[in-house]
Amino acid sequence: MRKRSVGINVRVSVTEKRKMTLMAKRCGLSLSEYLRQRALGYEPGGHPPKEVFDVLDKLDEMAESCSVRDGAAISAHTDRLRDLLIGGN
Repeated sequence: MRKRSVGINVRVSVTEKRKMTLMAKRCGLSLSEYLRQRALGYEPGGHPPKEVFDVLDKLDEMAESCSVRDGAAISAHTDRLRDLLIGGN
């Protein structure tokens, strides 16, 4: 087994991290392994159509433009939809 001892720190938005985490989960990989494979040119299976992400992005934008309470409610619903569409549990 290879020894991995060097880290890479990348800043992403909450929405981007949520997408990456769910895509990794959909592929049955840890987030680190998913990102490593993508960066090295591999394409893990299980990617939903781009339109799914477009709709989820719009829902996230709606949540961010609402009041804190309403935005939190919309985000909770969006998270449930994301799990259903992308294969969360």
